[in-house]
Amino acid sequence: MYNLCALSLRLSSRHLHLSRLEMAQAMTVHFLGTSSGGGPSESRNCSSLVVDCLKTGQLWSITGTTRQFAFQPHDTPLWLKPQNVSKMFITHLHADHILGITGFLRNVLFAPSIDPNVVVPANPTPRIEIYGPAGIRNFVRSTLIMTLTSTAEKFVVHELLSTDDAPTPCSPEVMHSSELVGRDIHCTEDGFWRNFTQGEGVFGDVVVDAGPILHRDPCLGYIFRETGEPKRKLVILGDTYDADPIIPLCREASLLIHEATEAHIPSEINPQYKRSLETVQRVALARGHSIPQQAGAFAKTIGLKSLFPAPRYERDKRVNVMREIERQATEAWDSGRNAIAAYDFMRVAVPAPASMAHASRMQQVSYADPSEGLVYVDKRSNKRKR
Repeated sequence: MYNLCALSLRLSSRHLHLSRLEMAQAMTVHFLGTSSGGGPSESRNCSSLVVDCLKTGQLWSITGTTRQFAFQPHDTPLWLKPQNVSKMFITHLHADHILGITGFLRNVLFAPSIDPNVVVPANPTPRIEIYGPAGIRNFVRSTLIMTLTSTAEKFVVHELLSTDDAPTPCSPEVMHSSELVGRDIHCTEDGFWRNFTQGEGVFGDVVVDAGPILHRDPCLGYIFRETGEPKRKLVILGDTYDADPIIPLCREASLLIHEATEAHIPSEINPQYKRSLETVQRVALARGHSIPQQAGAFAKTIGLKSLFPAPRYERDKRVNVMREIERQATEAWDSGRNAIAAYDFMRVAVPAPASMAHASRMQQVSYADPSEGLVYVDKRSNKRKR
């Protein structure tokens, strides 16, 4: 099965150039992995994204592992460091979305000091916060204990609880030695979790909402939005065969990332694909996943806004398949705009509105080539690590 990716939606196929200031003001999503519906493949890492939307330079991660940071191409203009991740958001408890947490924590929390005289703060603050559905606290705690993992710094796990979920206890006898007491965040009567955490953005606070989406097992989608102007909103969904339950939180989104694990590919594009559209739809539903038409239809329903462009490449059959996925989603979106199929190490920035109108040519927004896995960089731009 071709390993399809999430879908982000954009305006056209031309490049957009942004100055360094405009890039600093943009809300940016970095795709570290785009494998949906299973573990990593030869060409794709497990599903993982990093959101860069804070004034402080801290990063928010949607799942991910330390190794995915290490796989970034060497000439990436904005090199992401796992040590800058301050919060993780987990969509659901399937293996390909959570097995990397233990190694990630071991890396960013460092090994404990061997100095017997080291001073431990009386009221330590968490180095990293993890948010996720019921059960994520017990998973993180149990794997760290079972692997005999000790760390120098602290972490905390907050659970987003629905009306049927029982809280996971945070008593000293069951907690990990580096764990702090987390919050039990209960949903409101309409089933959503609004403004449960926030950070300082360039134009004011960036808050996070969450809501349920339908998958084989309980799954969440996350919304990252500005409370003040320009009120940009990023909608990042987990695995789903039906995201309709979260629609009220997604209206007028600036960016939508929606999976498309299955797709009907005509034989003239790739003769290896033999399945009918009906078979593809049936398999996707049985496995709890979506097809491109569903992603496009969801974008139409929520009134997705215009976004900035990405380059297109026509190098091999695999890329032609991606173009067909884009076509199917674009047709269902029916907005006069185009969809783009994401690939590993692609970078999507949502500039402030002024940046869209007054884009300069000081720095090119660059993307990975889906056929080669490389990043194409405008050599006039200045590299900066983040």
